[in-house]
Amino acid sequence: MATIVREGVTIYYEVHGEGEPLVLIGGIGQQCCMWKYTIEGLKESFRIIAFDNRGAGKSDKPQTGYTMDAFVEDTMALINSLGLNKPHILGFSMGGFIAQALTYKYGDVINKLILVNTAFGGPKYVPPSMEVINALFQGPTGETPLERGINALKYDFTDEFMKEHRDIVEEIVNCSLKNPQPAYAYQGQAAVGATFNMEAEVKNIKNKTLVIVSDKDRIVPKENGIELQKVIPQAELAVIKDAGHIAFVEKPEEFNNIVKNFLKGAC
Repeated sequence: MATIVREGVTIYYEVHGEGEPLVLIGGIGQQCCMWKYTIEGLKESFRIIAFDNRGAGKSDKPQTGYTMDAFVEDTMALINSLGLNKPHILGFSMGGFIAQALTYKYGDVINKLILVNTAFGGPKYVPPSMEVINALFQGPTGETPLERGINALKYDFTDEFMKEHRDIVEEIVNCSLKNPQPAYAYQGQAAVGATFNMEAEVKNIKNKTLVIVSDKDRIVPKENGIELQKVIPQAELAVIKDAGHIAFVEKPEEFNNIVKNFLKGAC
């Protein structure tokens, strides 16, 4: 098992493929296994580094220490430990928060930036519907861990995907159940996201950036990504239609092509 240790916290990571380095930063509670289709689709073109944020997956889950600075420095420690030269950064949801903060602080040593179904936060954040907020607040229901895990992802995908690809959803849940996230770790990660606000700072990100939004995202409504693209100077926008929050699982081929075309395009 590949790991690094920063200030006593062990961070688990995986490396796949060859080529320009691409670091994937996941959302709240996300584990490396959720990147399966991204890794499979891009490993022939890039050296992909996926890792579990502190508090999730195979990484340590300390009782305290959940701050944006900690997430940023964990990521930078991994980049330095692997000797990555000008890596591309792709951040999803809360991982998009981390990617913004990382690039704002260390933009000179980062190549291109991809922000997926995320936001700059703050008072202009467009929240999900009350139905989604209430469901997230109440927590998932179900008689078994598998059922609760599936119900927890109800709003991360479109209804059609949940019905037609239950096998994929079950695969994600079963992987997550191997290394369950304690409630305190979820709350620690979520608290960082709840207080995130980089509206002013992202205006100073100079890296070429791609903002990807899903038009049926019920967790982070697409309006957030559209506004994010407007304030980053060198940002462009890509819209994935008929996809929910976890677009890289729901529409993997389209998602991977968008990423590949952006990263392989002229600077």
